[in-house]
Amino acid sequence: MHSTPVVPERDAWLIAHGSGHLRPGEALYGALPVKLDRLVPDGIPKRCRRPKPAAQEKARFKGWQRIFLPVGAVMWLCSVPAGLLEAGAHHTWRGVRRIFRGRVWEGGWDSVAGWFVITTRTGTPDVSHYANEQLALAFTDQRLLLLSRPSMPEREAAQLLGELPRGRYGLRREPHPARHASRVDIAFPDGSWLALEADERRQVPLLTGLLGPA
Repeated sequence: MHSTPVVPERDAWLIAHGSGHLRPGEALYGALPVKLDRLVPDGIPKRCRRPKPAAQEKARFKGWQRIFLPVGAVMWLCSVPAGLLEAGAHHTWRGVRRIFRGRVWEGGWDSVAGWFVITTRTGTPDVSHYANEQLALAFTDQRLLLLSRPSMPEREAAQLLGELPRGRYGLRREPHPARHASRVDIAFPDGSWLALEADERRQVPLLTGLLGPA
């Protein structure tokens, strides 16, 4: 398909980072950073959350840090009302936008699309939250790799979040609204699908070509 991996010019770091996760004899076709569509759920149900013991241990107060526990508790209680108001406004605004934007995924949490959202939102095991937005995709002759997207790739390696065998994903056949210029929909054999968003509109042909037909 591609003799040299195809990546956006400013994301050339993905060649080295993606190649680090290849199996013997596996070839990297291309890679690029993406996002889930802005109206894909920004959190995941508790039943779908994978344990993160490293992050929990990192967040635990130890030794002298315990003296800050009462202060932290008071600050948390004071922040609850503001947090509830902010969350309510956020979900209301997303609901209004969804009316005009239409569906951006289908299949539910137990589908392959649901797995894709869960894997992305879970992020790396050293971060305690489940609201990750940073994602890069690496396409090989054998798999689709979901990679973390480090803020400083020259110092931090991209981690493998999940993978799908080649042939178990593809470009969704049904077109999305033309006004969503940066959007590309990925489809799966179980009928589920998910809207992705390229970092830049000029990267849409690259993402579309790497996905290929479903």
